[in-house]
Amino acid sequence: MIKAKQTWSPETYLRHGVFVSLLGEPVVQVLNPKEDEKILDVGCGEGILTEKIIESGAKVLGIDNSAELIAGAHERGLNVAALDALDMTFDNEFDAVFSNAALHWMSPLSKVFEKIFKALKPGGRFVAEMGGSGNIQSIRMALYNALTMRGYDPTLYDPWSYLGDSSARMMLERAGFEVRSCTLIRRPTELDGDIGPWLETFAGSFMQAIPDDQHESVIDQVRDALQPTLFDPNNKWVADYVRLRFKAVKPA
Repeated sequence: MIKAKQTWSPETYLRHGVFVSLLGEPVVQVLNPKEDEKILDVGCGEGILTEKIIESGAKVLGIDNSAELIAGAHERGLNVAALDALDMTFDNEFDAVFSNAALHWMSPLSKVFEKIFKALKPGGRFVAEMGGSGNIQSIRMALYNALTMRGYDPTLYDPWSYLGDSSARMMLERAGFEVRSCTLIRRPTELDGDIGPWLETFAGSFMQAIPDDQHESVIDQVRDALQPTLFDPNNKWVADYVRLRFKAVKPA
């Protein structure tokens, strides 16, 4: 059970996390949206990739459980709703479901996959990319160590579920999907500046375990632990990203 919840700021995300959406553009190409298709974007965030899908002429509904990010998407004029994926009640409504860098924040994923399967029309496709097994393992372990040293159980504050390709394939098939592709992709990712803003943007759940006056010391400790492995000779931080990309189809 997670005691702390990740919170998001559209301004902070666009400043320090926009690379996540930019690197997700190839997933939109795999989706290959068509004019007039009805598409659901699960975990749409502030809607950068939602806009890309709309350019195809598809009719897109975006959902996200962050009211702050949804407000940012509304400012873009997008059709979005504040809705947790586990609370979806769609039934045979969409030609395709898309998701980028969002599913690993959701638990239990098996239930999310079942909800998405139900939301799709027969023959509909589910195209997604998420964090895969081993994603940001060095960063995660450094956060675990920092919390453990301060007397906190880090597993209670860890919001991430990273699947391997075999376990993802099995989970999708149990939900009823036919899996067309499912691949782990190692993607070391250069950060724009120091790792501190990355931690403040993406590791908020962990930081909520720590009193405010200790946040800086935790970030300093994590930075020091990671510098030997993630700070490269060109003076750039490179996060140890691993992505899981898949395409699955609901039988016609």
